[in-house]
Amino acid sequence: MLLTETSARKATDMDNALFITAGVCLAIAVYLGYRLLRSPVWKQRQLQKASKMAAEGKVQEMIDYLEVNRNKRSVSCPLSNALIYYFIRSGETDRAEKLVMDAVGAGDSSGTAIAQMGYIAQVREDNTNAEMFYRQAMVKDPKLESTMKVNLAALFINMNEKLDEAEVLLEEALDQREGSGKSGVYLNLAMLHMQRKDYSRARVSAMTSAELLPDNPLTRMGKAQAFGLAARCSSRLNDPGEAKRLATKALKILDKQQGTGKLQEELLALAGEKS
Repeated sequence: MLLTETSARKATDMDNALFITAGVCLAIAVYLGYRLLRSPVWKQRQLQKASKMAAEGKVQEMIDYLEVNRNKRSVSCPLSNALIYYFIRSGETDRAEKLVMDAVGAGDSSGTAIAQMGYIAQVREDNTNAEMFYRQAMVKDPKLESTMKVNLAALFINMNEKLDEAEVLLEEALDQREGSGKSGVYLNLAMLHMQRKDYSRARVSAMTSAELLPDNPLTRMGKAQAFGLAARCSSRLNDPGEAKRLATKALKILDKQQGTGKLQEELLALAGEKS
């Protein structure tokens, strides 16, 4: 997964959206773990060390470690990518932008750098520039096409605009991915259908997203969120029994994981239990 891939689940103003972001330290720990699996062995060791720091809440120590060991001339360096991700997730978009622009100034003209500027713009709610950067990144590096299509679709869903184009982009992204890689696409499709108040299709897409993810610590949060979204759809469909079943399943997956308190509260409410 490229750092810049986003999801329409970020649309907190969407009345029927069920998405509660985990704590930043939890998010960066999970992200670092995911990057670890896709990095060279020597980078794996560094990412593993940074991931442990994040999980223990040693934020400044993690930042210092990533800063010292990363390749400052490339945003594609796993350590640079992780540091940029942390700054974006923690709302420090100016710091994230500086890292990207410093790399660009040093000669990084990659599609990834352009895509990261798109993600920063989207977090800043600068939707016009976010769309521009995502489209430019897709042209610059065809390998990013699938991810940029998901980003664009998520952007349009958040805006509640160009929903027909968003659906086309997500369908195309599905054709370009395999296995668990389709999970995020289905989650965005669920959000799209919820925007249209088509809760039946939204529930199917959310459950498909959850079922595509393997059972391991790195996917636990995403899997629980997808089942939680399906539970919310069931509630909207006046199916409290299914809402309870799905919410209970999501809670079991979370297993009181740290940093997920708000999500657990929502799931407990859907399950008809008190937090």
